[in-house]
Amino acid sequence: MDENKTQPNNKDNLKTVRTYLSDMADTVRTNEISVIKVALAEQNKRDREDIYKKAEGSPFKKTLFVIGGIILILSAIFGAYLLYQQKTNSNQSVQGQITKEETLISYDESSSLLINDGDDLISKINISKKDPKTSDKNISIKNIFLKQEVGNLQQNLPVEYIFSKMNFTAPSSLIRSLSGSYMIGTYTKNTTIKPSLFMIFQTKDYSYTYAGMLEWEKTIATDMFTLFEFNTAENKLKLSERQWKDIIINNKDVRVLLNEDEEPILYYLFADKSNLIITDSEDSIKEIISRLMIKNIKPL
Repeated sequence: MDENKTQPNNKDNLKTVRTYLSDMADTVRTNEISVIKVALAEQNKRDREDIYKKAEGSPFKKTLFVIGGIILILSAIFGAYLLYQQKTNSNQSVQGQITKEETLISYDESSSLLINDGDDLISKINISKKDPKTSDKNISIKNIFLKQEVGNLQQNLPVEYIFSKMNFTAPSSLIRSLSGSYMIGTYTKNTTIKPSLFMIFQTKDYSYTYAGMLEWEKTIATDMFTLFEFNTAENKLKLSERQWKDIIINNKDVRVLLNEDEEPILYYLFADKSNLIITDSEDSIKEIISRLMIKNIKPL
């Protein structure tokens, strides 16, 4: 009976031993797995650090990257500055073209005279007329702008004001027949000793202007004596008694006044039905007519 009772105990002991061994095996496996995980994690950490170091590069490479970045930034700033300057210059050029005043003929140089009520207009023009030539062209036309202040702006002198300031005795019908467009300037040629003064007036009514000029012939030499500084030994009164003559220049009928030596000292003509020219030089007439023709050529 006793032997039969002890057999179950041995089975229980074997079961207990097996359970203990199983737990030990599980523990070892678990620890091995943990160790492996730790080892793998450590390896991954080292791999990542190596990757970061490679990505960051050496200090020399970092320095090169920094210098390259600075150069790129400076290049961008310099390029933006050049673009700004180019745009500014272009705008100034366009603005200059827009604001340039329209004149009856093209000119190579210019001067501007600000005229106040008490100024001697003839003296100011004569001073400007004698200014040194600035154009390097053999033949040069200088435009003398006559300005007055109106408020905060400068405007061209009206034709009526010019005739009044110069004490011209032209008939009122002649003055009324002129438009507001005119040009006063000088013609200079390298071989000439002094510039030649010219005046161009546009007319609204050719018939009235032509008739007015014929009437003005009686006193025009007296009126223009100081302005054109005539080459004559005669006084104003004697000069005004001289008769005007007709000549042809560039197929245009021209009226001319001669001095005591039969030398021409003043001309006037109509270059066309719209433009009256007064000057003291035949060469000036030819150049003005040429430039008027070019001005009036319409593009196709």
